[in-house]
Amino acid sequence: MARQYLQIPGPTNIPESIRQAMSQPAINHRSHRFSAMLQELKAGLQYVFQSSDEILIFPSSGSGGLEAAIVNLFSAGDYVIAVDMGVFSHRFGIIAQSFGLNVIWIEVKWGRSLSTELLEKVLIENQDKNIAGILLTHSETSTGVLNDIAALKQTAASITPQALILVDAVSSLAISDLQTAAIGLDVVIAGSQKGLMLPGGLSILCVSDRAWEAHEKASLPRWYWNFKPLRERMELGLMVYTPAIAHFCGLEESLRIIRAEGLPNLFQRHKHNARAVQQGVEALGLRLLVRDPRQRAESVTAIYLPAGLSYQDLAFQLAELNIIIGGGLKKLEGQIFRIGHLGMLHEPEVLAIIGGLEIALKRCNYSFQFGVGTAAVANYYSRVTSSTGTEL
Repeated sequence: MARQYLQIPGPTNIPESIRQAMSQPAINHRSHRFSAMLQELKAGLQYVFQSSDEILIFPSSGSGGLEAAIVNLFSAGDYVIAVDMGVFSHRFGIIAQSFGLNVIWIEVKWGRSLSTELLEKVLIENQDKNIAGILLTHSETSTGVLNDIAALKQTAASITPQALILVDAVSSLAISDLQTAAIGLDVVIAGSQKGLMLPGGLSILCVSDRAWEAHEKASLPRWYWNFKPLRERMELGLMVYTPAIAHFCGLEESLRIIRAEGLPNLFQRHKHNARAVQQGVEALGLRLLVRDPRQRAESVTAIYLPAGLSYQDLAFQLAELNIIIGGGLKKLEGQIFRIGHLGMLHEPEVLAIIGGLEIALKRCNYSFQFGVGTAAVANYYSRVTSSTGTEL
């Protein structure tokens, strides 16, 4: 069978060694072997989060992790800041709203990042409300935008130091550099199906001491999502309920792969491949949704569809070549397509993806000079080394 290029923004292509790890016989989740594995996973995840804070693992999608963060840290009536800059940042705020929190929305045009100036303005206007939390998204998957979390945290701390900073890093953990401890983030939420290269099914949270203090005072209802019993059980090398054992085995291999590459090299490789994809796409005469290169995510690139070309036609032609892409969501549906370039992806594969895009565009009667996209990618790779990102 031909190799499939799963270039949606996640789930991503699963390395063979992770698939093999997940297919091994099941083990007893109350055994010494599992307890030892769990301790290794916690240490490995702390390395990836770049923090020694507590790690919690829930069997759920990333959205479950977002809900867990909300219900464990706040009480009904608390004021929180949420940002509408795409489908998933909006979802974070909607979850808070559904549990009775008073959400103050910041509206940002989809395709742009949240500026420190706008955050500062909203925080100053609402200082009388004793803001309890600020919900931020590092990489907005629906638009391909990356927020400067460090700058936003610094702004928030200067105006509302009491506000907890919660960060959705589902499509940025192990992809873009997010220094959880150095920045001083309170909760960072990730999922298994993106940079960790697993199937969907695990939400993973890194929780600060300040967040644990807030947890003791928070009164929103929770049972399945309760931080406290999960922390207590994980400290004993156990889980509150039956874990997704195959995922844990895969995560063990994923963390081994990440440590072997090293975070600096991993971040640089993702940035390197993202820039190559974007240069190839622009050489074809296509427009990127995110105009400012400094705001573009390393996980996914959003591209406007050419006039007269439907997403369905383009996606069908690419699928014929075993390349699977993502479409626009909500207000961007029918306007853009998205190419994911996250996980275990290297230079020859990026060339193949852009080459496939050229073939699909030709079959869709889009007018361009054949070969200019792949040439742009090859030229970029010939000039820039993946290990340092510097021009030769």
